Amino acid sequence: MTREFKSSKCFILQSRECAHEFSDEEFTGAYWQHQPGHQATLGGRGGSYLIDIDGRQAILRRYQRGGQVGKLLSDQYLWLGWRMTRPWREWHILLRALKAGLPVPVPLAACACRSGLWYRAALITVYLEDTEMLTQRLQREKLAAESWLQLGLLIKRMQAEGIRHADLTSDNVLIDSQNRFYLIDFDQARVMNQIDDWQWQPLYRFQRSIDKRNRALNLNYDEDDWQLLMDGYQS
Repeated sequence: MTREFKSSKCFILQSRECAHEFSDEEFTGAYWQHQPGHQATLGGRGGSYLIDIDGRQAILRRYQRGGQVGKLLSDQYLWLGWRMTRPWREWHILLRALKAGLPVPVPLAACACRSGLWYRAALITVYLEDTEMLTQRLQREKLAAESWLQLGLLIKRMQAEGIRHADLTSDNVLIDSQNRFYLIDFDQARVMNQIDDWQWQPLYRFQRSIDKRNRALNLNYDEDDWQLLMDGYQS
C-alpha cells in the first residue's frame, strides 16, 4: 500500500510498510554525504547513494538527464502534473512488477519537488544485497547455460506483464551469488496494452549494450550465450 502526501516543498510517495518519516532533505545526496551513517556513493548517472533508513540499507537515486539536454538541465524536468512525473510512474511500474512476482527493487519512498515550470525528483528503494551488475560478473567468469536461459525467461515474464523497459542493459541486470537475476532502473518504463513488435526493442537494446561492454572489457561472453538467452525468451 502507498501513502501519498505533500510536504512544504515536495510531492511524496511512501510505502505504508516503511514507518520512517521522510523529510525533503533526505531525498538529496548532500544530506546523506554529511550523515555519520552514510555508507557509499555509487555509480550511475548523477550518482546513487547507499543509505541507512532505520537500520535498513536502501538506495537513493536522483533523477538525472543524459546527453546534450543533460548539460543544460541536468536534473530538471518539465512539470506536467504529479502523476506525470518520473518517480510517480516508476513507482507504479515497480508495484506492478512486484505484484507479478518479478525480482525488482522494493520502493520505499519517492518525491518530486516543483519549482515553477520545473521539478527535481528522487526515488528510494530497498538495497538488493549480495548483488552485482551482470557486466561485473562477466568480467570475472562465464555464466552457465542455465543462467542465460533463465535470464531470457525473466525478460519474457516482464514483457508478458506489459512492462516495456526503456533501458535494458547489462548494467541494469543484477545477479547474486546464487545466480538469481534482478531487473533495475525502470525510469521511463511503460505499460503496454498488448504484446506487439515493441517487445523486440528492449532485447535489441540489451544486445547492443552487452556487445559494447564486451568490446571494451573483453567479457566472458560470446554469441552462443546470446542464443541461449533467446532460447529462454522464446521457450
